[in-house]
Amino acid sequence: MELTAAIFFLFLYYIRPQDWIPGIAGFNIIRPMVVLWLLAMHSNRRRTEPRRVLVTPHDWLMLIYFGYVVWTAPDAKDAFMGFFPLVVFYAFTVQSLENWEDLLVYLKGWNAMLLGIAVIALASLYGFDFTGAVDMTAANKGRLCIGTWMHDNPNALGHSVILALPLSYLLYFWRGGLTGRFVIFPAHAAIAVFCTYKTESKGAFLVGGALFVLIFVFGRPLVVRLFILALAATVGISALSMLPRMSEMGNLRADEGVQGRLMAWEAARTSVKTHAAGVGWKQFRTTITWNGVTEEAKTHCAYVQVTADLGIFGLAIFLGGMWVALRSTVTAYRFTKDTDSHERCRRALMLIVSAYAISAWMINRQYHTEYFLMIALGGVIHRLVLRAQSEEIAETESAGIADQEQPEEPVTTRAAQMVQEQTVTQLQQSGEEQSNPLQYQGQLWTQLGLLDVAACAGLAWGVLFVWDYILANL
Repeated sequence: MELTAAIFFLFLYYIRPQDWIPGIAGFNIIRPMVVLWLLAMHSNRRRTEPRRVLVTPHDWLMLIYFGYVVWTAPDAKDAFMGFFPLVVFYAFTVQSLENWEDLLVYLKGWNAMLLGIAVIALASLYGFDFTGAVDMTAANKGRLCIGTWMHDNPNALGHSVILALPLSYLLYFWRGGLTGRFVIFPAHAAIAVFCTYKTESKGAFLVGGALFVLIFVFGRPLVVRLFILALAATVGISALSMLPRMSEMGNLRADEGVQGRLMAWEAARTSVKTHAAGVGWKQFRTTITWNGVTEEAKTHCAYVQVTADLGIFGLAIFLGGMWVALRSTVTAYRFTKDTDSHERCRRALMLIVSAYAISAWMINRQYHTEYFLMIALGGVIHRLVLRAQSEEIAETESAGIADQEQPEEPVTTRAAQMVQEQTVTQLQQSGEEQSNPLQYQGQLWTQLGLLDVAACAGLAWGVLFVWDYILANL
């Protein structure tokens, strides 16, 4: 039941019937939905173990992020009320997905919502205008979009829908059956590609190209990876250049939209230099004057907006969420490589995080729910791996105890005696590992450590470096 509630929440978040269905338009349907979700979690009778909080680095990071946002906000109460629901969505998602099967169903549900957006958008081209998309599209010079809060501009729609292409590949084509490979995936790919094409979003085209390269690079030998990257750098770039509006990429200095963003980036960089901790959650705004007209300028970059709002430390925490999610997918490989469905989940999350990280350079989704849901999926995988590891250790210990209880055979040689002593020592070490849940191929961490802090700092420095480089060279 709670899995159904989690997927229904995805429906409300992406499809957003509360934005366009008469009778419920404008109604805060999320609050009653969260109450029902909580009741579903409370009444779940199939759960095999008690619920736990603050188990993984993801849990601790969300707590740190929440505390930092409230602490640095000019109005702590408003920040608390605004950020707390996002933490709740994270926590409920983590608690609702109990096993790998739940996770796979959830990922397929996520993919279905992205395709649902695309279907709604494409339907408006053929006379079925559910959301007022025709007017929105006309206002955006014919570039496809729909009349919902999240996707009322073509760039937002394109960046969402394009993820369905590689995600459908992993969920249905990769190691899939005949139906998945030759019916489901082609249908999904056609919908996602056509919708993205009609948005004419340059950023979405770039993200789609990068993601499709990634899915063919995952798990390949080095030589194959180099070949794919070389092919993408030649044939792939040539193919992208033929898409709508991509010819403008050759002269970004003449693009008014790009120049407006750069002005906002410059203002944000200046603000960061004078406000080390940022100006507060959702507080940074700037205006620009262009051809005698003064208007608010949007950064169109999650990294820039987060840094201006929350400072460099806030940026490091924001990047830390993506880091811990990706690190969990890497450390999970040992427990997923032998099961297609588990490995499919692991690779799908890597794809989702990669898509978000790339898109974050081009659109503002820094405080959107999808970021917290994405980190929650990393937390789910981490919990499942911790459970698998503890079961593995328990089995090893049981086998060791059983071996030790067997009657001893006479030792006839010194070599045989040494082998027996070495075996006993290894079994004793395995028993000791049961009390240390951090052991997993050297380390499986349950709390944030020095490596995580160093990674967050390094990623933050990298973002600032790229930011300054773009300002200096465009």
